[in-house]
Amino acid sequence: MTMPSMLRALLMPLLAVLLPGMAVAATATQDGNPAYVVIQAGELLAVPGEAPKRNQTLVIRGQEVLAVRDGILGAEAVADAAGAPVTVIDLRGHFVMPGLMDVHTHLMWSGADHPPKKADKMTEADLTLWALRNARTKLLAGFTTVREQASAPHPLFALRDWINAGRFLGPRILAAGNPITAPGGHGDMTKEDINPLDIHASNLCSGVEGCRNAVRIQHKMGSDVIKMMATGGFADNTGIDQRFFFDEMQAIVDTAHQLGLIVGTHAYATDAVATAVRAGVDSVEHGFGADDATLRLMKQKGIYLVPTLSVAQQGAIREYREKDRAFERALKIGVPIAFGSDDGGIPHRLSTREFGYMVEAGMSPAAALQAATINAARLLRIDGEAGTLEPGKLADIIAVRRSPLEDVRVLEDVDFVMKSGRVAKQAGQPQATILD
Repeated sequence: MTMPSMLRALLMPLLAVLLPGMAVAATATQDGNPAYVVIQAGELLAVPGEAPKRNQTLVIRGQEVLAVRDGILGAEAVADAAGAPVTVIDLRGHFVMPGLMDVHTHLMWSGADHPPKKADKMTEADLTLWALRNARTKLLAGFTTVREQASAPHPLFALRDWINAGRFLGPRILAAGNPITAPGGHGDMTKEDINPLDIHASNLCSGVEGCRNAVRIQHKMGSDVIKMMATGGFADNTGIDQRFFFDEMQAIVDTAHQLGLIVGTHAYATDAVATAVRAGVDSVEHGFGADDATLRLMKQKGIYLVPTLSVAQQGAIREYREKDRAFERALKIGVPIAFGSDDGGIPHRLSTREFGYMVEAGMSPAAALQAATINAARLLRIDGEAGTLEPGKLADIIAVRRSPLEDVRVLEDVDFVMKSGRVAKQAGQPQATILD
């Protein structure tokens, strides 16, 4: 037996208990030809921002959308199946749209939902299984793509790789690994004698050369994106003030961009947001203290604001956000917005509540859907393959029972989820998790 086979044999009984619903939804026949799925949509929002259309049919071949056709069609929608099976899914009573994306999530943590062990007893194996559990929760909530904004790299990179290899069904993960932070700043875990893993849970840097090196280390380890901590944070009581100088931030951004990585910065204080934007980050996470001049510069540069209003419902963070109301001002100025819940700070099962908070703050439901699809895909540089339901794009599809354009909170109860052509949830019930 090979090592992967041995590992799989050991894991399968455990995961069968941890992750129920193990029926395999095949995307190919035994001869390797992709199978076909026909989805009958009562209402289809193929391209968020455009008007939805009634009575549409999606044809899926393997992992991709093959065609979008007018009318409700059955197996006849597939012109030439070449012997491959055709499965018809009836969503005529549903609103169908692209899978959601959350560009600020932490799969290794889960707010008030706690793992079965205390923090000081958690090993990397525990963290991997906990992240897998949270990833499954995230997918079943309708999120087919996430940007993982800083968790222990080894568990998250392993989870990402197993999902991407088709061994587990979970959201597509772009993982930051360790955050890049200043000594004593937000995310500096080395000061805590809680867990032997903590010494490896930070990527600290000072000075231009040190910060360039920190990015290169993350890239070498396998990071897809870079997370920079421009300020302290509420979660670890490191404050809200700026922690990096401009030249350090610019070194982080320039090095990441040279390596083809985008940079999202955690930032609260006004001066820190301004400095990070001047340094050329790709997105500002939270950004509660941003002033109008910085917001206008973000619009000019195409820098996304990721508002994370869900975590701003809590205590001191709420007070800080409500003082400046940067999100509301960003909407008026026209800053591009990408959806981010910062779950991990809240339970993952509650992350779709972010839509309601965004709409309550003045965003239209249509714009909120764009933030979690087209805008998120553009920020992550995957808009060529995801974010809309068009021929050639990945078959990442969700369905709800009413139009979220009329009531965005219906997204808090997603009824159907397909990720890359595989059904993860149907009629509100979880489907495949572990795949061959």
